[in-house]
Amino acid sequence: MHKYVKAERERQAQRYRARPHYEQRVNFSVGDYVLRSRVDEKLHANKLRVMWVGPYRVVGSADYYFTVEHLINGRTMDVHPSRLKMYADDSLNVTEELIDHIASQGTLLAVEAIVEYRMNSDMRAYEVKVKWLGLETVEDSWEPLKTMSEDVPQLLLQYATTTSDDVFRRAVTTAIDSKQSQRSTRR
Repeated sequence: MHKYVKAERERQAQRYRARPHYEQRVNFSVGDYVLRSRVDEKLHANKLRVMWVGPYRVVGSADYYFTVEHLINGRTMDVHPSRLKMYADDSLNVTEELIDHIASQGTLLAVEAIVEYRMNSDMRAYEVKVKWLGLETVEDSWEPLKTMSEDVPQLLLQYATTTSDDVFRRAVTTAIDSKQSQRSTRR
């Protein structure tokens, strides 16, 4: 009985490996445009569900990953081939409309600097003007102090020390301290 079960299991495994989805050869070339899969925790609770973002241009390849370049900010990242799918070959005509579409996909941005602050009287809270890495100055945006204290506390604290406004500095340290105390109570 045991030999029969073992043999049957081996036949099942061979049938599974023979299916087309088991091993798909990656055929991206440098210059091709690809989409990258991203799991966005804020959009849904299902961690296996992904959102395809891009396109990105393939700028390099290695044994186990491809290097892709973001068309808006020019930043490169290494991505496993299973996280990529073909968008277009290297003959894609990158138009202004395509660039606008890519820019509006909710791409995660990095903070380059905090350049200004203000009190939002409607919200009764401080906001800081953020300069985003790789974006133009006209794309700077006002973000809530509380949010930035969670995302970039050291950069925010560094900026606050350059101001002469004691009330703003206290608001920054209070926001950072409250976030850190929340983290320590969760542990």
